[in-house]
Amino acid sequence: MDLSFDLVASKCAEQMAKYQNCVLGNQNADWANICRPEGKALTECADASVPHLAELKRACAKQISTYRGCLEANGAQPDDVVRERCAEAMKALWLCSESKVAELERTV
Repeated sequence: MDLSFDLVASKCAEQMAKYQNCVLGNQNADWANICRPEGKALTECADASVPHLAELKRACAKQISTYRGCLEANGAQPDDVVRERCAEAMKALWLCSESKVAELERTV
């Protein structure tokens, strides 16, 4: 997963910075909704720029959806509450993505 993150960071640095700045600047508000345009721009850039990302998203669609839903439901909460409520969903997503990345790396 680190490789995917590094690729997104290198290919979509401007979009990533805008999204991070938006999230950081709206910690005491509903950043999940406020920063939706920046998140969408980052997602579109990543999808267009990073090989195998679409395949990873397909393979882990359920985990992505569950984690996204948790973040959206708890986005206005303090960080510690979000971490507590979304930890299991994040772990499931991480495990799925790590497994899929390892599988993709074996085929390359």
